[in-house]
This record gives sequence, C-alpha cells and structure tokens, in this order.
Amino acid sequence: MAEPLRASDSPAANPSSTQPILTHEKSLTKKVAKGSEAGDIYDQQILMLGTQLVTQISILVKMSRLHGRTNAALDNPVDSALTVIKTLAHDEPISVRVQNDFLFLGQRHLKVTAAQMPVFSTVIDTLNLWCIGGISFSKEVESRDFREFIFQLARFDPATSSISTFRTALEQNSVKGIELEERRVLRGKATAKTRYATAASAVGKLVQDSREKGTIGFKQAKRAIQSIVDLMMNDEASLLGLTTLRCHDQYTHNHSVNVALLSMALGNRAGYPKVELADLGLAALFHDLGKANIPMEVLNKPGEFTEDEWQMMRNHPTEGALSLAKMRGITNLPGRMASASFEHHMNLDFSGYPKLNVSWKLSMTGRILMIADCYDAMTSSRVYRREPMSPSKVLGFMFGKAGKSFDHTLMKLFMTCVGIIPIGSLVLLDTNELAVVLKPAADPADAEHPYVKVITDAQGTGIENGREIDLHEKDEAGDYRYSIIRLIDNTEYKFDTSRYFV
Repeated sequence: MAEPLRASDSPAANPSSTQPILTHEKSLTKKVAKGSEAGDIYDQQILMLGTQLVTQISILVKMSRLHGRTNAALDNPVDSALTVIKTLAHDEPISVRVQNDFLFLGQRHLKVTAAQMPVFSTVIDTLNLWCIGGISFSKEVESRDFREFIFQLARFDPATSSISTFRTALEQNSVKGIELEERRVLRGKATAKTRYATAASAVGKLVQDSREKGTIGFKQAKRAIQSIVDLMMNDEASLLGLTTLRCHDQYTHNHSVNVALLSMALGNRAGYPKVELADLGLAALFHDLGKANIPMEVLNKPGEFTEDEWQMMRNHPTEGALSLAKMRGITNLPGRMASASFEHHMNLDFSGYPKLNVSWKLSMTGRILMIADCYDAMTSSRVYRREPMSPSKVLGFMFGKAGKSFDHTLMKLFMTCVGIIPIGSLVLLDTNELAVVLKPAADPADAEHPYVKVITDAQGTGIENGREIDLHEKDEAGDYRYSIIRLIDNTEYKFDTSRYFV
C-alpha cells in the first residue's frame, strides 16, 4: 500500500496531478482486518480519495459549463478523477450517494471541513436538481465516458431535465461504467413524528402500568428508542424539531420523549457509539418514572404547591430509582438508568435535590440529563405555567450557569445540537421576512447562519409553503445572501413554531 497522501499532493491542491494516491492489489479490502491499524489507515485513504473525487466532479461541472465536453482544459481534472475512480473501483464498482444533504462514498460518510463546504455544496445541489440519489462508477469507465457524464450533469434544464432524460442521454452516447440511482424519498418528518408518537405512547403505558399494577415492562419502549436512534443517525434535525411540541396536557409524556431525543443528540456529539446511545435514550425516557407515585391531583395542580406537595415532587428522583430496580424485561439493569432518575435534578454543584450526606460522583448520564431536562422543562408549557420561555432565552440562562449547575463542556456541545440560535426560534431576516429556524448551521464556526423556513412576507403577512433557506449561502461577491437581524420572542407574541415540524 502506498504512503498516505499529503495534503499538498491532492488533486484539489494540484489539479495536474494524475498519480495514484492509493495503490493496492486486488481484494485488498478483504485482506485488511476491520478495526486494525492497517484497516484504519485504509479507511482514511478511502475517505481521502472520496473527497478528491467529489472535488474533481465539482471542478469539472463548473468547467464543463464554460468549455463543453472536449476542451483541453478538462484534461487534467478528468485524468485525476479517473485515477481515483479506477483505484476505488479496482475490486468492485463504487458509488457516491447523497442523503439528507450529506455525501457518502458507499457506506462511508464523507465529512466536510468549512473550506470544503462550497465544493461539496456544488455537487450536492447538482445531484438534488436531477433527483439523483447516487452515482455508481466501475473500473470500465474511460475518459470519453466521464466527459460525457459531466457534460450532461452540468446542463440541467428545469423545464425538460429529469433522471430519465439523463439516463437516456448516457445511453444514446454509449456511456459505459456509470450508473445513476434515483433519490430515495425519505418520509422524513412523517417518520420522525410516527416514532415520536410511538415513544410517547410507550411512556404513557409504562406510567399507567406502574400506577395500576405496580409493575413495569419496557419492551415497547426499547423498540421505540432503537427506531429513534436509527432515524437520528440520518435525520437528527427532524427529530429535534419535534421537541418544540409544547402541549401542557401531554407534558409528562412529551417531556420524557423530548429529554430522550435531546440527550441522545448530546450523547452523539459527545462520541457515544450507537448501542450506548440507545441505552442513554432509554435512561432518559424513564428519568421521571418516580412521578408515577405522585397523585394526579398534585401533578396537575395549577396553583402553588404546599410544602408537603413540594416534598413529594422532590422525592420523585429517589422513587424513580427504586421503581427501576423492580423493572422486568431486562437482564442486567444498566447503572445509567438509575443514575438518570436519581441525579437529573442534583445540579453539577449539588445545589439541587435530592440532598446527600455522603460523597457522590455524578455519572455522565446524569450530567447529560440535567441539561436536556432543564432545557425542555423551561421551554415547555406546563399546567402551572402556560407560557414557556423562548429557546434562545433558556439557552442564554443555562449557559450562564455552565460550570455551576451544568457541565461546561457538555453545555457547549449542547449548543451545537440545538444551535446558538436554537431550533424552533422565530427570527427576523434582513428582507423583513419572519422565519423559523429548522436546524442549526452545518458549519459550527458560522452558527449565526442556520437553516430556516420563511413564514411571512416583508409586510408580515403569513404565507404557506414558504421557501427554505440556508443562511450560510453567499453570493458571487462572497457576501451572505440573507442574514438575521434579530430574534423574535415567539412566546411573547403567542406564536407556536412547532407546526412547522409536524
């Protein structure tokens, strides 16, 4: 195997380079052990090659629009792209796929830096125009085939172009070694909503069984959380958007699911593997189980609690930990589940409850749940507090308590989950239009330019099916096309943004 490519050797840095970056014999992929040091190096080089292929496609799309398919200016980038393709497709065809605005080489996610974002965006946007979900390349592809493919890719006409016309053009021009895959229509928000509802139903049944039978079975909840983990890997924004549902009548059920979603998103940022994310989500789903022992008239009391009622509320973390110990359907009770219930109101500096007379080390699960629980509780409508706080105000309040009530590092990671300008926030654009934040900025270094949906015109009149805008986009001069002038307090104006996530 060749030495790993240095950055200065890449085709992106030196378009005339046509030297192979990875030299390997047939079936090397089957000889390198997964997880081994050699395997890691191999994966890194494969991802590097994938990034270089995307870079060459981006360059060629722009050049082909200017020069056509046969101009000599295309020679070097075409040769570089073919070198990469023939290296990657040595054993079997390889595919570049787009899913939820992320690029994949086969099953490998091609992670993008801020500098590479414009290059990747060109390819993603072009594939989306054609409704192409993936492009498969075999080692039989030659220069003429690749040039024709790029030429057709670059000449999209909204009036007449489709993936069918693209395939026809490739066939008519006898292009070999390149196949197009249609974009899979993901159910997105509908799928997220269904799985959210399933999890909320599982919580409801769990609480009801605990009250009526004194027993707890959690197989349905386990299945619900696992399906949510699977969806979160591909469409985190749709799931986090559902945490904006603020119905005080279903607060207990929704709150448990919201805390699970927020906790898993934070755990994902903290590097939790998939299996542990499911355990974390399950622990978060059950964090308020102790409230099943509190009378409904107390939980639903609209006025102030008496001292005895406050004592009941403060006891729910301990009651929850005890209830979890009796749970059926689990072989070895994960310690994090009990920790979640017992610690989620303690605070980092132990200023919360329950109060302890012994030394105690907070678990990572407890630290994560403190943040997720507080954020959702403060942004939610409750029986005794119908008007919640806006997400941006809550985030500012919580960040002010980082290092005291909340783990400082986790608090920073949490802000990348929901965004500096949080999901569900109402904002005023420099066009005088109002918009709702759908997901955080893709580039954390540019957090003030999230992805938004326009909901009013410049006169403030509401519009249906408003356009969605990535505020990170810039014009030809390098200036942002749109910017946020200020945040609008949607709770002050009684404006519910959750409708845009369901």
